[in-house]
Amino acid sequence: MPYFPVDDAAHSHPKFMAATNAALGLWVRVGSWVAQQLTDGHVPGSVAKLYGTPAQAKSLVSARLWHAAGHDCPRCPQPRPGDYYMHDYPDHGSKSRAEIQELRRRSAESSRRHRDRQAPKPPTPPSDEQLGLDDAEPEPPAARRAQIRPDWAPSREDVHAAQSARTAAGMPLLTADQVDAVTAKFVRRQLDDGAVAVAWGGRWREWAERERPAPQPSPGGTVVPMPVRNPFPSGTDARVNEHLALLAQMQAKEAQQ
Repeated sequence: MPYFPVDDAAHSHPKFMAATNAALGLWVRVGSWVAQQLTDGHVPGSVAKLYGTPAQAKSLVSARLWHAAGHDCPRCPQPRPGDYYMHDYPDHGSKSRAEIQELRRRSAESSRRHRDRQAPKPPTPPSDEQLGLDDAEPEPPAARRAQIRPDWAPSREDVHAAQSARTAAGMPLLTADQVDAVTAKFVRRQLDDGAVAVAWGGRWREWAERERPAPQPSPGGTVVPMPVRNPFPSGTDARVNEHLALLAQMQAKEAQQ
């Protein structure tokens, strides 16, 4: 911030002794305004009238602290008519407009460099060689866990694995109707529990391996068949035939052993 300097010996300077105290107050006050506005010593007449009286301005001109238009001082520029100029303004330690603007420019540049040094540096991204992008295959997207679909059905591999496990455990094979019934109960249970999974085949196989179907009717006995409540029936002969064909294959294999 610019300032208007006053020498510590100004109180006894002949020019100060020649001016009135009121006029010297005007000189200091207007000098502060000139320094703030960077006028390089020029005092508009309107500013002189704002802060002082014509008599005070005349006292400063008489003491040669100010110059009016048409003055004879060879060291000071001529003001416009009605304005004034502060005698030897740059020689009393007051910086010029150009000097103040250069100081402000340097200060702003220094502040900018300081902020740049203090700002966090962004991490340097690794090169393609560090990441191994030339050789690495893109990773597949991760599978999402979701609830089971109401029409979900086990695959042929799921049924075969479950039947094989039942055979190994000494349990009877499931018929096609029993496979459908197991599937219906399994789907209903998962929906009721709100379970989620990436795949359901493994869970279904564990369920089917533990299934204990109702005993077959003995010769001569009468068994009233209880319909299996299946909210999601297969509904096609092709699926029933598929289960029966698979069951026949496994039974034939067992007979050969």
